[in-house]
Amino acid sequence: MARDATARQYDVDKNSVKLYCEPGPGDYRPGTITFNAKKGKSIDLDKMRESIAATRLSGGTNMRVDYLEITATGAVTAGNKDVVLAVSGTGQEFMLGEDPEAKKAEATPLARLREALRRGDTVVSVSGRVQGWNGKFPAVLRALAAEKARSDTTGNPSRTLLLVTDFEVRK
Repeated sequence: MARDATARQYDVDKNSVKLYCEPGPGDYRPGTITFNAKKGKSIDLDKMRESIAATRLSGGTNMRVDYLEITATGAVTAGNKDVVLAVSGTGQEFMLGEDPEAKKAEATPLARLREALRRGDTVVSVSGRVQGWNGKFPAVLRALAAEKARSDTTGNPSRTLLLVTDFEVRK
């Protein structure tokens, strides 16, 4: 269902949508959906949420999403506190944050990204997990819709938090 809703997106390369399921008994097995944007397009997370909400996943299902991991290209800027990724070709911006599951014994991906910026490196893409995309689908979809409505009402688009897992610099 989520795979089909994703494949219907105008900005998703439908031939790239793959579902990988772990072996196990019964119809309900953990799985991973992977997909890519069409060449020259950027995935619209609000449209993806709307498409999934139009399925039965918005109702009384026990299906859940563990995380939505994305890789986005654009320009990264750092202030005293905030690090922001402005996605190329869109008006979308992500606040970059620390992944709470990152190992604390070594430099975290966000700490390494900040260091790369301090050295003057140009960060060209960031991978991470989108905050809010975890839990049972009905609750996740309602929370994401409420956040979008709040943002639309105030006229201040909220920046989605992207928990950094990796990044790439221009060589």
